[in-house]
Amino acid sequence: MALKGLKKSEQVSNDEIIESFIQGATKRVKKIEPSQQNYKRYTFSLTEDVNQQIDTLLVNCRVAKANRSIILKAAISQLENLSAEELQKVVLDHTK
Repeated sequence: MALKGLKKSEQVSNDEIIESFIQGATKRVKKIEPSQQNYKRYTFSLTEDVNQQIDTLLVNCRVAKANRSIILKAAISQLENLSAEELQKVVLDHTK
């Protein structure tokens, strides 16, 4: 069985392509800046119903990068837009 296409010149060309690929990846990694945000892990209690609502919102938002934390951040962002009276009403409605 013959090994066609394995000439020395082709092997060098492949090595150059591989090396170029590696160097390009290294350059891209050096350009990535670390996030300036510090995240802390918090624990809080949810009812099973609220837990399920978060999961449903996560699926319905159809954003690939979304996770449970992002859903909660979005909800907080919307609550911040309410007036003090509206916020009080929403909170009172959910304390029952």
